Amino acid sequence: MANFGDPHWVSGAGWSLAWRLPPSGSGLEIWWADFHGRRVMWRGSAPIAIVPYHHDCGGGYPKPPEFTFKDGLDPHCDGAPYTPLKHWAANSGKWRTDHSMDAALDTEAVVATTEASDDFHPARLVISAKFQCGWYQYVYSWEFGADGVIHPHVALGGELNPNCRSSAHVHHIYFRVDLDIDGLYPNDVFEVFDHPDFSASGDTWTVITAQQKLLAEPGRARKFRVRNTKSKNSASELKGYEIELPQLAGRDKHGTGDVWVTIYRGDGVQQGEGVGANPECSDRELETVYAVGPLDTANGSDIVFWAVVRAHHEPRYQSEEAVVLPYHYEGFSITPRSFEVFRERPHGRG
Repeated sequence: MANFGDPHWVSGAGWSLAWRLPPSGSGLEIWWADFHGRRVMWRGSAPIAIVPYHHDCGGGYPKPPEFTFKDGLDPHCDGAPYTPLKHWAANSGKWRTDHSMDAALDTEAVVATTEASDDFHPARLVISAKFQCGWYQYVYSWEFGADGVIHPHVALGGELNPNCRSSAHVHHIYFRVDLDIDGLYPNDVFEVFDHPDFSASGDTWTVITAQQKLLAEPGRARKFRVRNTKSKNSASELKGYEIELPQLAGRDKHGTGDVWVTIYRGDGVQQGEGVGANPECSDRELETVYAVGPLDTANGSDIVFWAVVRAHHEPRYQSEEAVVLPYHYEGFSITPRSFEVFRERPHGRG
């Protein structure tokens, strides 16, 4: 029998990996993702969300003075854990009180499919899971393409806050990703790209020397990269993966950053515990507790990064969202740079 927390192996589109649903209420986890036999990702998850409302909410929840929920792992500020739903459960908020659609087995909540390539898209391995969280539904999906690209997504459905259906709010969704480039660790550096102008030297990659919080800057075409310090392709380029992070809302006092650079400290710690356990219900623990200490820029470190996908939700409470919230997907891309066809076996942790 499949138990919550057990790994389940799937493969397709050149990828082999495992998924699991831990019993901690932290959602879908992806483990040991290999592309053509080479390790790319040790672990990927989206364990927490912080949802601040406009401060005229009323109705009791979320409570003043911050009007904010911290959901997922170790919930705070009246937030809720992610409760796995049967994947065929209707997009409805009623499952928060009617538990007939709660998943009794982890396999009831997760769907793994392989989609063939077509005239427009490469083949893809897609792992998706559905969760109840208060009156919302969260659908998490990880897509692994035959071109080596990883697309983590989240969709929000369910129903509007019944306490204040008209109140706008922001969803800050936090992903935690541990890349092991070519299976070599701890041999990674973290870099930030900037495009300040169109001069010959206008585009720059800067190596980050310490664990810290970083900000997205669309005006500078900012992106990020985890690059290995040892593994090279046939053109002697060091292999890496770039993180491209679009945002549909800005930072605020609850969601203070876009990316946090940290290091691996074990599989059972630093998963988001304690984040939001402060008076303003913010993500400040990511900066003050997790992303603290130097990075080895000469030999590399075992990099773990957090990335936020955020969107501002102005409810259509008198029309399209009066009964149910149509699923709205947001995500980001983790894209290979200087990879090529793999011909060797990986050196992995597992």
